[in-house]
Amino acid sequence: MPDFDLPPITAFSPSVPAPAASPAADEPIDFALPLVAVTPAAAPAADEPEDFDLFWSETLAAHRDIEVAPVLTAASARSRDLTKESATFAGFEGRPVTGHLITPVSAATTLPGLVELRPAGTAAGRDLDWLASGGFAHLVVELHPDDLDDPYNRGAFTDAVRSVQALRTLASVDPSRVAVLGTGPVAAAAVAAAGLLPDLACAMVEGDIPAAHKDSLVAFARRASTPLQLTQGAGAQVLLEEWGFNAALALAAMTGSVERVVECALTTESDVAARRTRWIAAHTRLKNVFVPQVAS
Repeated sequence: MPDFDLPPITAFSPSVPAPAASPAADEPIDFALPLVAVTPAAAPAADEPEDFDLFWSETLAAHRDIEVAPVLTAASARSRDLTKESATFAGFEGRPVTGHLITPVSAATTLPGLVELRPAGTAAGRDLDWLASGGFAHLVVELHPDDLDDPYNRGAFTDAVRSVQALRTLASVDPSRVAVLGTGPVAAAAVAAAGLLPDLACAMVEGDIPAAHKDSLVAFARRASTPLQLTQGAGAQVLLEEWGFNAALALAAMTGSVERVVECALTTESDVAARRTRWIAAHTRLKNVFVPQVAS
């Protein structure tokens, strides 16, 4: 009978290296991987404070264990359709921040919200009813004044972030539909809040940008990803140019086209209450809600 046994065949490919020899049973296997150095896409902007992101990351992290839920005390409202409460919560380094919470009576669902940042003083408690009657939770916060000697303005800017967090702790508020408004001497705090909280529904800035904090505010504006409406004032043009700049760069890296991707509008409309309400409603109202239908 013929012998069909063939000699063993050794396959060889010059492009595939031979497998490494298995280690001896008593030799430990080294799974360590070489260190990988990650290089930033671009050098930090020269006009931004040094270690800007690290500074704010550490500043906010230091406040995580400080309770932010507001203490609410009933107060008299001008309308029977609204509930007004005095609010106090812990701000920068635990210092007390005060304000007023105005909500519609007996709301059936969770509400969109607005944090309005006002300079502390007697005027902070006036004109509180312009938004809540439209179905909003309106937290008016009296901010401590800016620290012009601190380029980071960490006190007022941290208080602004904590104000948004305080409103979001309330069961009656939808945390995904919260806007922020900065007015007068503390208008810039809304820029900081938008730069540090990328999930805000929208922001409004109605006041001058202090020169002492310009570099920080430009950095916040570049990192912002929320729609902005601003009025004419010192520094408004800078915000208009820089708002959402980092998001535009990220898109350009993917598509090759440079264009604004974060909405930013400069307004001169004189009817303040109507303008504000329209902007806030446009960015916080749920327009398309999926309602499941049961087949009959």
